[in-house]
Amino acid sequence: MDIKTINNIALNRANESAKPSQKTGGESPLKDNHVANTDKVTLTQTTTQMNNLEQTARTLSTNNSERIAEIKRAVQEGTYQVNAERVADKLMQTETLFARL
Repeated sequence: MDIKTINNIALNRANESAKPSQKTGGESPLKDNHVANTDKVTLTQTTTQMNNLEQTARTLSTNNSERIAEIKRAVQEGTYQVNAERVADKLMQTETLFARL
């Protein structure tokens, strides 16, 4: 189920419960200035870290054009070789980083 649908259902239920009751002569079931339910958003430490990383990544300037051209040339010439051990090491490093979050 789409989260928007869940939010809409919850909002509709909250609005229905806040409508004046027909049985009580039009009085609201909520007392004067009291609110029955309030929504609260709490960001976890992981979310905060991810937001910080995204901001840092946006500010980094990378210029890999030379490396990309070099790899393209090697692929076209048929001389590009994949170092499977290096790829595996990088995958393990990535998994280790995600495990810390």
